[in-house]
Amino acid sequence: MNELIKANINVMKYLGERKNHPAFALPNSVPDPYYQQGSHPDVVERIWDQLGASLPKDCRCLVYGVPALVHPKSGIIFALSRGTNYFLRLSEKIIDEAIKSGAETHIKWVGGGELNVQQELGSDWIIGGWSTNEIEWCKMIFDELNEGS
Repeated sequence: MNELIKANINVMKYLGERKNHPAFALPNSVPDPYYQQGSHPDVVERIWDQLGASLPKDCRCLVYGVPALVHPKSGIIFALSRGTNYFLRLSEKIIDEAIKSGAETHIKWVGGGELNVQQELGSDWIIGGWSTNEIEWCKMIFDELNEGS
């Protein structure tokens, strides 16, 4: 995997404080990838076992120790977990549709601070919301990345 892929630069920068971990690693490289990786295990299960399992190839990866989905051919990160949230890169063809159907792009945390995922990661990212549409959206971006590779 190449951390300098243009499409990944914002994600790698966002995760930059975790550089004590390898840029890319397989889930089995740590004792228990569902725990101790900076994400709630339910969120890891969502992206790896629900969204990732719907794809034709295994895309599970740790990016700087954070559970993610990375396209095996292009190396582009298209799902990322963080704390109790997860983020999805969508096809530009459906980003507006996703937002109109309720997908969020901005978080304000109770303890202070906020995140605009489109400013931090890119205009093609949303905050995952456990929508049933997300499986189809992940299949679409997987296919799009496959064709573009």
